[in-house]
Amino acid sequence: MIKKETSYGIIPLRIHQHEWQILLIQHHSGHWSFPKGHPDLGETPKQTAERELNEETGLTIQRFLSPDPFIENYFFTLRGERISKSVHYFMALVEGTVLIQEKEIKNSRWTSLSEALDQVSFKEGKHICLHTIEFLKSLDQHGNPLIVRPI
Repeated sequence: MIKKETSYGIIPLRIHQHEWQILLIQHHSGHWSFPKGHPDLGETPKQTAERELNEETGLTIQRFLSPDPFIENYFFTLRGERISKSVHYFMALVEGTVLIQEKEIKNSRWTSLSEALDQVSFKEGKHICLHTIEFLKSLDQHGNPLIVRPI
């Protein structure tokens, strides 16, 4: 039997010297990804994602950039049990100083979007990076939607 799990996370973004940057976290197992976690009782997906971001990195949400999450799905085995995992990531402009939760996170790194694509460990995370890059093309340098006016 396959157990199903759902987690929620944030794709943490900032604008640094007029360039988008993304925060990656490194787990103690060595892989690089984004902050995420399981919901507490009564939490909405966005509340879970926001809490996990703050717990793992010390950062807070300045504002969400998209109402809909990017979703990654994958399978893994833990203690002999097969798990089908779905992770819903919300893109957000974040603020604050990174202070990692050392019992869960080994390291963190602000990086360019192209470097993040190379550094993220798993193909599902690389797809999330690609979707993020495409979405950000529709925003201006302040994170606001570009307005295309008809000629």
